[in-house]
Amino acid sequence: MDINKYKVHSFFVMHKFSYLVFAALLLLTSPALSREARTFATLNLAELGRSDFLIERRALMQRLTAAGPGADTDAATHLDLAELYLSKMLLAEATSYLEALDVETLSSLERQRQETLSVAISLLSGRDGLVLAVSRSANWSQGRALRAAAFARLGADVAVEDLMPQILDALPELSSAIIGAILPDLLEAALDAGEWDVARALAEQFPDHPELRDAPSYRFLLARAADLAGDVLMAFDGYASAAEGRDAYAHRARIELVRLGRRTDTLPLEDAIALLDVAQWAWRGDAVAAEGLELLYDYALGQGDSLVALSALGRLVADAATPEAAEAARQRARLAISNFYDAGAAGDIGLGAFLDGHGEIKSRWQFNPGFIESAAALPQTFLDVGMTAIAAREFRALRDIAVVAGELNLFTVAPDVIAALRLSEARALLAGGQADKAIEVLSGFPESRQDGYHEAERLLIWALSRAGRSEELAGLRERALDTESRRTRAVALYEIGNWDAARKAFLELWEAYPSNFSFPDATRLILAAYEVGDVATVSRIAAAFPILTDHPGWADIAAGLAPQTTNFEALTSDVMRMSVKNASRALSAVDEATGATKDE
Repeated sequence: MDINKYKVHSFFVMHKFSYLVFAALLLLTSPALSREARTFATLNLAELGRSDFLIERRALMQRLTAAGPGADTDAATHLDLAELYLSKMLLAEATSYLEALDVETLSSLERQRQETLSVAISLLSGRDGLVLAVSRSANWSQGRALRAAAFARLGADVAVEDLMPQILDALPELSSAIIGAILPDLLEAALDAGEWDVARALAEQFPDHPELRDAPSYRFLLARAADLAGDVLMAFDGYASAAEGRDAYAHRARIELVRLGRRTDTLPLEDAIALLDVAQWAWRGDAVAAEGLELLYDYALGQGDSLVALSALGRLVADAATPEAAEAARQRARLAISNFYDAGAAGDIGLGAFLDGHGEIKSRWQFNPGFIESAAALPQTFLDVGMTAIAAREFRALRDIAVVAGELNLFTVAPDVIAALRLSEARALLAGGQADKAIEVLSGFPESRQDGYHEAERLLIWALSRAGRSEELAGLRERALDTESRRTRAVALYEIGNWDAARKAFLELWEAYPSNFSFPDATRLILAAYEVGDVATVSRIAAAFPILTDHPGWADIAAGLAPQTTNFEALTSDVMRMSVKNASRALSAVDEATGATKDE
């Protein structure tokens, strides 16, 4: 027995495997759905395939030249040339001769032959237009093997199974070049259908075709047969051998090697990811490449390697055949992006790696919906550990991305998200001692209760205070509307020694929110009033003192201000001046007793 046939027999066991995947394409190819019944011409492909191409072509070209344009033999010669080129699998050249014909001038027999050649070329030309081609080829007995191969490329397993018994009888009607082109598809279809006798007969024909004898497709399909038969070692050897090639079957072999390793628990997940990550650069741009990238994404995501998962999705987006496929990949990126920033925020990624990974993700996915909301965890993490400059920079960068995305109508970021980024940037700047820059960020903050306006007011007050810009701080009187904003502004004015403005601010707070006017507020008001000589205000606070007796510290202040009198209306500036030092010390005691701080 021939050694190659012996190898084939060793792969194909007598056990039958059956696993069917139903397909709706049978409906599309039903004769009942055809616009009209077609009659096909009989092609002489087998004989032309055995002929000397150069001799045949020279004779046809001489005939074409001798006849001249428009001659009766012109159309027939074009058809002969198209059939000759088709028999040698030179599809582009065959197509060009068909396109040179004026279909309207053809006779009925010539038109029939032209359509038959056109259908044959379409069945052999990749995936584009295959659905229409198999529909047009319904009932073409000579093209049964071509139809089966086309169905196999479309994944219509049920349709292939119906044609499987006829495939071996139909092959001799085709040329050797055509048979060699469709044998891999037919053998894989036979394996998928569990037609082991047909598969063995098809595999035995591979050595008859020099282009297939040692091709990755042959080694891959024999390995797959062994895999289906449960011979793991032979499958591994076959896949490994096929993987050395450079075509789509070689890449499929790389993918199957990884799958086999994972299925048999002989390949750790991290090694599988590394192998697929390297292999993705060896083949790209088609469904096979996409299959490898999908597997890489799944494995990497399961391992928690979000960057590799996103790299795979990025290639899927770049090579997507349709906008819908690209959009689907972009939507899936949201999970991997979210996982990365969650891991970084949880401390599972070092700060350096976190920042580097963020830069990598931002360069590719910054305009992907959901990126900004997830990525905000990075600057917050750096702010939490005191790295304020990086935090402020990244908060600002995310805010800029959000604004640009809205201007370009890529997607819309909610106003509260943008406001939160702005506030966080200001906090980072303040924490880093950059009060003037924080003021720039906070100035002109939109007045919306839902978007953090009052929080912005409080931050702006403290930024102005720390920057020593007391006049601007005093000018915020009309804007500080809520209790905390008013108190923050008043305390800030007090802390920077703007006594008159502080006195007015505390009086406004007392008037607007009397029930919320605290002991520290009253104490600061008395001291600020003293500094500007406002005895009336001190008397007013002192008159209110009897209802504020819950805190001993307040009595200490009153005693310090007027140790010799119990008539608070008789307090004079001289008395207050003597006692202000004691009162300032007592303020700290009141703050501590009431749980207040200077930042209230």
